[in-house]
Amino acid sequence: MSEKIRTRGKEFAKWLASLPANRRAQVHATQARAAKAEHEEFAEDYRRGLCYLCNKPLDLFDKGTPCPHWLLKPSGFNKSDLPALAAKYGVFQIQSYLRWVANQEDFGRNINDLPEEGTGKLIEATIRHKSLEWSFPCAESDYLGHATSDHAKQPHYHFQMRVDGRPFIDYSDFHLPLSEQEIVEIEASRTRPDKIKRQFTFGEGMNDILSDEAAEHILKTTVSGGPEDEARAPYKIDTFVEAEEGKKIRGADLREIIREAKGKGVPVASLIHKIPNAKTTIVISPGPDVVGRLRVAPNGKRNVNDHCPN
Repeated sequence: MSEKIRTRGKEFAKWLASLPANRRAQVHATQARAAKAEHEEFAEDYRRGLCYLCNKPLDLFDKGTPCPHWLLKPSGFNKSDLPALAAKYGVFQIQSYLRWVANQEDFGRNINDLPEEGTGKLIEATIRHKSLEWSFPCAESDYLGHATSDHAKQPHYHFQMRVDGRPFIDYSDFHLPLSEQEIVEIEASRTRPDKIKRQFTFGEGMNDILSDEAAEHILKTTVSGGPEDEARAPYKIDTFVEAEEGKKIRGADLREIIREAKGKGVPVASLIHKIPNAKTTIVISPGPDVVGRLRVAPNGKRNVNDHCPN
């Protein structure tokens, strides 16, 4: 059955890729308008302490009405309730909701979906909101199903939840099934990654913020802080300068740029183009406070929390 569903995903990818560019743009525009309207409804209800999906208070747990706001941990919610929630709402729906919640507090920084910080899984994101942290991994073996395991032979994903840094739900607690539609979407993006990519409109994370397209905006809008602000910086900007071949860079020019940047409260990188005879390389990377930064133990191995068991 799963193979037939994946075939549908391949066929959908081919159909979508065959559409004229203007038709794809129309589809994207329609989806963007719908997402904007839905997000406005979410944000308005969220400000009032309500869930826009079930119309109940965010701090209310109603066992008979599974809803993603359960993951905000209203009183009464236990990890045994997660399968009922996952059966009603898929991984992308749940993740989208939590991304919107996280971005209410601080846009982008609380969502780490950077491929270079992950472990190569098909789905891999860590989201933070106040004292709560959620992680969604789906490896290739999870997506295909583990043939040697009766309880995990169907396509599935894993989920982890931490409260105040302490375990509440572990990856190994559940194998949450992927729906047919989710398999179609995943297979389509695997078939044509150049044409099909899932976007979380208004739920963008660090992978979007640190894209090449966003780099110029970051340099123009970033304000430099003091040492006390570094621990909460959403990204880190490193600037490398070398003289053009056969030429020299004056130390006085560098000192003047550093002085000017400090006086204006802007990154040195935003002014470095003023130095004559210089070739510059600017590297923008996640800051120290970005959620889910990869932790490396003294022995050089990844932290066990970055591992998703089968």
